[in-house]
Amino acid sequence: MPNTKLSTKTHSIACKPIAAIASLLIALALPQFAHADIIINDLKGRTVTLEKPASRLLVDDGRLILALSFLTDDPVRLIAAWPHDVDRFGRELYATYQQKFPAIETLPKSTSNAQDMLVEQVMAAKPDLVVLSLYSHPAEQQIEQLHQAGIPVVFIDFVVDPAANSDQSLAILGRIIGREAAAAKVISFRKQQKSLIAERIAGANPSNKPAVFMETHASTQEPCCNSPGTGNVGKFIDFVDARNIGDVLVGRPFGQISLEYAIASKPDVYIATGGEYMASRGGLLIGPRYSAEETHDSMAQLLARTGFSALPAVEKGTVHGLSQQIFNSPLDLLALELIAKWTHPQLFADLDIEAARQTLNGFMAVPLTGTYWTN
Repeated sequence: MPNTKLSTKTHSIACKPIAAIASLLIALALPQFAHADIIINDLKGRTVTLEKPASRLLVDDGRLILALSFLTDDPVRLIAAWPHDVDRFGRELYATYQQKFPAIETLPKSTSNAQDMLVEQVMAAKPDLVVLSLYSHPAEQQIEQLHQAGIPVVFIDFVVDPAANSDQSLAILGRIIGREAAAAKVISFRKQQKSLIAERIAGANPSNKPAVFMETHASTQEPCCNSPGTGNVGKFIDFVDARNIGDVLVGRPFGQISLEYAIASKPDVYIATGGEYMASRGGLLIGPRYSAEETHDSMAQLLARTGFSALPAVEKGTVHGLSQQIFNSPLDLLALELIAKWTHPQLFADLDIEAARQTLNGFMAVPLTGTYWTN
């Protein structure tokens, strides 16, 4: 019996160091399995690594807040600084966000993608990630400065080539804030709708390619005519197998064409874009604040400009209006569907744009309500 007890005790003592070592090894190993870096390939082909989802984003375009609203119930909480570019955001849309998220007013300001980056300003906002538009041009030295300060930079795009980049950009945003599943749901719906358009277009008569004159920021007080080029919304016109008369602006997302050229191009469809920001510029007034009569009157003034009565689109009555605020964010699906319906009315007679809006609203922190397009 004594020998048995001694043997048992000795065995117990001998096991304790082994168990302790095993426990220590497991504890050391666990963080390696529990922690995984977030690796992103951005739209400039750069590989960016984050240790954890970002929670303080500095953005160079206020419309990125709209994109974030598809991914989280409180997009403003994720913003460390933004350009306060209310006109780009859309004053009416901004008012709804301001009402729901009062903190948006007091957020620090950052430079927009139309300005030079100020590294000191970026650092002062203490972001854990800087999200820049593809057409921003910070100096490499500035990006390196931010990198040295532990602030990574990611490039996305909802403007230069939205047809190709919007879904990828939304996926990147979802990944960097840890909301990949939310992004996937929105992207799935957008792809489903775009596939429907592409399939019908593929079965259409290729010789019947309507010419489209889209006048962005249409104005009675400024030189005619602003137009998308081969980028930006021009890609949507290409997508629906119509001819964008602004395609002469080769290699440019947007620019200006002459009225003489627009008339000579004999467009079958005319689309003006505008919004509240055009009130002081004699432009298209469209949005929740305006009645149908006010929108109609502002469109009538645009069409009363010299030479416009000669456009085939005006003669046929194939004239439409779009709010600029449904471009440059995941809302641009609505613009694509409208352009498809307006350029191929028989092909897309049953395409329900309002139903698409309601589905998108189901994803958004702040639903889109009111009038944003008109016939």
